[in-house]
Order: sequence, then C-alpha cells, then structure tokens
Amino acid sequence: MSNNKSEHGKKYIIPAVLLFLFWMVLSPGFGLQTILLGLLISALIVVYSKDILFSATEMPLYRMKHFGNMMRFIGVLIVEIFKANIDVARIVLDPKLPIQPHFVKVPMMLKNDMNKVIFGNSVTLTPGTLTVDIVDDGFIIHALTTDAADAMEDSFIEKWMKQQEGSE
Repeated sequence: MSNNKSEHGKKYIIPAVLLFLFWMVLSPGFGLQTILLGLLISALIVVYSKDILFSATEMPLYRMKHFGNMMRFIGVLIVEIFKANIDVARIVLDPKLPIQPHFVKVPMMLKNDMNKVIFGNSVTLTPGTLTVDIVDDGFIIHALTTDAADAMEDSFIEKWMKQQEGSE
C-alpha cells in the first residue's frame, strides 16, 4: 500500500520540478520569496491540472519515455519558427508586399485532444500562420502566403503527433 502511495506522489514531482525550473528561468532574481512563490505556484498548477496531466487518454508529456521525442519536436519547432520569422520579415520588408492572405482547411487525423491543442498552438506560434477555428474534421488556418498554406497540408507537426499516437 505504501509503495502505491509513493508511486502516486512521484508522478507529480517531474511536472512540478519542470514548472519550477521554468519559473526560475523567467524570474528576475533568486530571492527566498521568489523561490517559495515558484514552489507554491508549481505545486498548485500540478494539483489543479492533474486531470489533464495524468489522464490515461492524453499524451503523458512529462514521462521520460516521451521526453526525448518532445525535446526533438521542440528543437524542430524552434527551427521552423526561426525560418518563418525570416520569411515574414522578407515579405514585410519587400516594397511590393507579396502576400496572398487566405484561409485553408487542414484535415486532421489526430484523435488525442492534447495533440490537437499542441498542433493548433504550434501553428499559431509560427509566424505567417494562425489557427482560427477547430472544426469536426480539421482546423481552419489563416496563412499569410500560398507557400505557408501549402506547407500546412504536409506539416511535420501533424506527422510528429500521429507518431506519438501510434497512428503511423
């Protein structure tokens, strides 16, 4: 019985520590008050979001078996965001302003709600694209250019999410 309790408590530690480390990175100083507030807020976030973080149906992002995949995804996403920033800067600085803004419906094969959220947020984080709506079988995305819209059809983000779900 005590082993079950200790394992139950362990699953809360990793996300709490990660949140606390994130808090400390964003904090301007390392005073006692900052540390205590960070610990308290991290613990409260984990406790109040346990239905999302520890749901058997959602992707357990904090588990070590997914940690390497998540780090690779974040690295690739950062590179894609950087490349999109350069593309948008070129468009904005071009005197002709070569934009073709339009909406595109991207069919979605993801089953997991957490993966859908990560996909939508990743698209929105990438300059030149914005997730506008989620419909039954896909996402409505606003794209600044035709190239950005075409890239949504064959997105590395969705491929990664499918791989995490075991669909591919």
